Amino acid sequence: MKKKRIKKKLTAEQKAAQLKKRKDLAFRKKIRSSFTDAGFTYFSTLDKHFSIGTRTVELDYLFLYENIIVICEDNTKQKKDIDHIRNKNESFAEIKNNKTAFLNWLASTFPEKATTVKQYRPERYFLYYIYISQTELEITEDEKNRYSNLLFWDPETLSYFNRMAQCIQYSARYEIFRYLGLKNEEIGFSGSEGGKTTIKAPIIYPQDATGLRNGVRVVSFMMSAEKLLRTSYVLRKDSWEESMFLYQRLIEKDKVKSIRAFLAQKGEAFYNNIIVALPDNITFEDDAGNPILVENIGDFQHCKLVLPDEMNSICVIDGQHRIFAHYEAPTIEKYEPQIAPLRKQLHLLVTGLIFPAEMKEAERKQIQSQIFLDINDNTKKVAPNVLTHIEMVKDPFSDIGLARRVIERLNKKRVFLNRFELSALDESKIKVASIIKFALRYLVTVTPAEGKTSLYAYWPGNKEAFRQKDEAALNDYIEFCAKSIDLYFSAIRDAFKSTWNDPASKMLSVISINGFIIAFNRQLSKYGVRDYQFYSGCLRKLSIDFSKDGFPYTSSQYRKFSGKILAEAFDFTDEELETT
Repeated sequence: MKKKRIKKKLTAEQKAAQLKKRKDLAFRKKIRSSFTDAGFTYFSTLDKHFSIGTRTVELDYLFLYENIIVICEDNTKQKKDIDHIRNKNESFAEIKNNKTAFLNWLASTFPEKATTVKQYRPERYFLYYIYISQTELEITEDEKNRYSNLLFWDPETLSYFNRMAQCIQYSARYEIFRYLGLKNEEIGFSGSEGGKTTIKAPIIYPQDATGLRNGVRVVSFMMSAEKLLRTSYVLRKDSWEESMFLYQRLIEKDKVKSIRAFLAQKGEAFYNNIIVALPDNITFEDDAGNPILVENIGDFQHCKLVLPDEMNSICVIDGQHRIFAHYEAPTIEKYEPQIAPLRKQLHLLVTGLIFPAEMKEAERKQIQSQIFLDINDNTKKVAPNVLTHIEMVKDPFSDIGLARRVIERLNKKRVFLNRFELSALDESKIKVASIIKFALRYLVTVTPAEGKTSLYAYWPGNKEAFRQKDEAALNDYIEFCAKSIDLYFSAIRDAFKSTWNDPASKMLSVISINGFIIAFNRQLSKYGVRDYQFYSGCLRKLSIDFSKDGFPYTSSQYRKFSGKILAEAFDFTDEELETT
């Protein structure tokens, strides 16, 4: 009888090592698929050392698309390694300075791909080096500037590009090109002039027919899915961009797949229109080809719309899934044989906004985000986190807009560094919608309720400039609020060190954070804004059990918890608690 094999029991260290190995393999696979799924060719450069300039170099990954080379370095360490970053920055400098030698090495090392590598002259190649960290990369702006040969991806940025590549495959390359700042004429063989698309018989709506009173004109036209894929982009909130003017949701893979299946089976375009913002450099012509100024176009006047054929030039406000369902994929993909001819054949109905050239970017994005919200608020429920972000775009000076900006600033400071869930790609982080809605907005508002106060009263900045909606004054106030709150919570962290980093405790729950914020706001009328020593001395008097079973407060008891904080830590009397 065959003996039963006894499975060797692993030690805790061996289990941890196995888990780490699996995570590292998944991380490296994620990097590779983010580019190969987007249509880049992969070169297996790992463990291939070579001399370049004054250094010996090894590359973790190399990806090529036409004349675009992206080199990636992965970092699986738990902490920032400045020496490693400096070394890679210097290595890439040598590669850039010895481009011809580098391309010769690449062609000789991978002879099966030599023809592809030698397709362009060395000066035609664009090289990029991306440093990708498996954990949050706590790198400052100064450090980014110091190591300017490198681009840095944190886990969320990698997840975003990986998700895009999984969802829309080869068409995701345009998002990579936009991130790299590439233009049409820089990819492949250079053309003598930029292309353009002439659309006959667009419908230009009279201004009184649209209800818009701000100089924005509206035009409708038909455009092929292929051109829309190439020329459009989406301001997704949870993307790589660091701008306050982002309001769109992430693309949904299941939704794209279901629309793609419909297109393949029916071979028909959708009749509901795509809403976009058109670039400033569009023009109109009459039948003879003479230019017409848009403000001189009369009611439904017959003319031609001339669009620049530029990547990432048309901003999609609504309809991203209908566009990207036509994505380009490998021929072995289930629906690609049916979709490939439809990309050229099917034309989608597009309604475009034409903004006055002098209109500021903030005002444009406020209009776009409001249209997005008006359309989507009555269809799929918009997530609370997205709603607060859109409110910030619509009115950065509103209490919700201010609170959202302060949360984002706090997420980059000491106490709450990378702890808040600001993206749908963030996992197991602190949700911010309820913090903003029920606590923080009242602490940072410039118009507190009668008998109340806020941090605005203690801000020493230029309030006249703030009232005039000056961006510099706004940033100064946001920084003041974030610093004040960060200082206060640093005293809380130090007073409750044992529970601050305990994931099983309620210390960093929304209930707890809101209670502390409300207490901070309520104590302002008595103490104002104070220093760390003051808050530390007060908060060390607070006695509270933050364990999951022992914490006595629920989500509807933010104020009750703040009352306990005020009574024990800030020595508030019953009368003071009643009146604040």
